Amino acid sequence: MTTLDFADLKAEADRTHAGKGLKFIAASGKKVRLRRIEALPGGDLKAALALLDVVQSEKVSNERRIDAMSGLLVAVASDKKAMRESVDALPLPEQMKILERWMEQAAPGEAAA
Repeated sequence: MTTLDFADLKAEADRTHAGKGLKFIAASGKKVRLRRIEALPGGDLKAALALLDVVQSEKVSNERRIDAMSGLLVAVASDKKAMRESVDALPLPEQMKILERWMEQAAPGEAAA
């Protein structure tokens, strides 16, 4: 009988997704990686998918879409605190630029940055 080990699976996931996603230098100077959807663990994945649905929906208010966009950037970030501080300090057009770049480069099936 084969036994699966969490540590082995986690190490494999880390190797598979290492360096993939969008690299971002936060306001604090910390290096943050905006991870690909497929690299997100359970809770982050659920949050990111829900927020992505809101961002892409034309049925929600602009205010709700903007909040979801900020939340999505934080949900996919390897350092949530640094990303939250950066997002809060940037005007909307620059936040949108980050989100667009992440969606282009870090979405499932796309080439990583």
